[in-house]
Amino acid sequence: MKPILSILTVAGAALFFTGCSGHNEAGKTPDTINVNVIELSGQKGSSTDQIIYSGTLQADKMIDLSFQVSGTINSFPVKAGDYVKKGQLVATVDETTYRNQYNAQLAQAKLAEENYNRILAVFQKGSIAEIKMLEAKSNLDQAASAARATYQNIVHTRLYAPQSGYAGDKKTEAGATANPGEPVLQLLDTRSVNVLVAVPENEINRYQTGDHATVTIDAMGNTPLEGRIAEVGVLALNNSANYTVKVKLANPAQALKPGMLCKVVFSTQAAQSLKAKDTAQQLIIPAQAVQVDEQGHSYVYTVNPQHKAQRQLVQTGALYNNGLAIISGLTGNEQLITSGYQKLADQSPVKITQ
Repeated sequence: MKPILSILTVAGAALFFTGCSGHNEAGKTPDTINVNVIELSGQKGSSTDQIIYSGTLQADKMIDLSFQVSGTINSFPVKAGDYVKKGQLVATVDETTYRNQYNAQLAQAKLAEENYNRILAVFQKGSIAEIKMLEAKSNLDQAASAARATYQNIVHTRLYAPQSGYAGDKKTEAGATANPGEPVLQLLDTRSVNVLVAVPENEINRYQTGDHATVTIDAMGNTPLEGRIAEVGVLALNNSANYTVKVKLANPAQALKPGMLCKVVFSTQAAQSLKAKDTAQQLIIPAQAVQVDEQGHSYVYTVNPQHKAQRQLVQTGALYNNGLAIISGLTGNEQLITSGYQKLADQSPVKITQ
């Protein structure tokens, strides 16, 4: 009996300690996270900077080159990215069929010319009616015109660049069949470039053609470039609430490439006055404090009276040099967490360190 009691005693002790360990684990509280905060009561209407828009560079002119005749492409030496000079041969189509047609038409024209010369000599001697001479002359003119038209098909088997620029999208290769009017190469004129900017509908009327704009491009070291608005869109983009504003930039060195991303600031008195009016009622908060969840919803963390992190969904507005505008979701009386939010979850205990 004593060995059995000893075993039961040991087992009971083990269960006791296990139970205590489980109780302690269940009662463990989450770690308190140190955070920095700002008082939003001092952030309303605090932006005096201009609105920053995102833009994309586009070539000033984009020309789709195509053949005017059909046939097999037997030469297409130009590659995407190559610089092409005005008048440079870009591609050729096999001219054999058109050359044969031209030779046949040319032979008909020569025969019509010889026939006309014989009839003309007889007519000048008064041995034939004038109508016969006129018919021969008409046949000669028709044959010559047909030969010239056929020769143009031979000319059109060679595709030349209408102006200098960079080869963009190459749509086919040698060996493929070209069809009349079907683009085979896109030629980009980048002596000047356009910046395409999507502007919301509530801001589009601030800008007019000729207004100044400052453009910075990450790929070019953020050196400020001065441009002017060339076009203000009147049709919404893809049925959205955004309109396109086109800013023209000089590009003499052709260092600016289509597709580069940039930031645009418009410098207009109308934009300044309207912006000041709008921002007077907006909250401007640090952009890094705004996070986006898996569903694409923007949210921030604030500190509630129980010293816990409160997750709050927000609707964001324009991006300024000193922060991001908040349209809704905050009252302006909260303590916004600006540091340490990466470790937070809703209702996490927090300690304010600043």
